[in-house]
Amino acid sequence: GTVGPYFITAALLLFAFTTLLGNLFYCEGCLNYIAGRALSKRAMNIFRIAAIIAVFVGAQLEFGLVWDMADVLMGVMALINLPVIVILARTVLAALNDYTAQRRLGKKPVFKASAIGLKEKTDFWN
Repeated sequence: GTVGPYFITAALLLFAFTTLLGNLFYCEGCLNYIAGRALSKRAMNIFRIAAIIAVFVGAQLEFGLVWDMADVLMGVMALINLPVIVILARTVLAALNDYTAQRRLGKKPVFKASAIGLKEKTDFWN
C-alpha cells in the first residue's frame, strides 16, 4: 500500500541506527578489554569521533565499494575468530561436560567458573 515504503524506510533507519550504536558499544568494551583497563574519557572520545567519521565517509562511498569492504572485513573477523575458537575449545568442552554432568544428576544446571578451572579468570560466574 501507500504506507509500506514509509514504514520500511523508518524500520531500516531504526535498524541501522541501533546496529551502529550496538557495534559502537561492543567496540568500546573490546578496546577496554584489550587495554586491560577502562580507557580515559579523552581516548574514548577520540574513538567515538573516529567512528562518526568512518560512518559519515562510508555513507558517501559508492554502494558496491562499501559492500566489498564489508565482505573483506567480515573475512578478516572470521580469520581472527577461528583460531580463538580453537584456543577456547577446551574451556567450552569443560563447560559442556559440567552441564551434562549436572543434568545427569537431575539438577538444574548452574554454571560456576570455578567448576571448570576458571575461578580467577572471569569477572562473572564465580
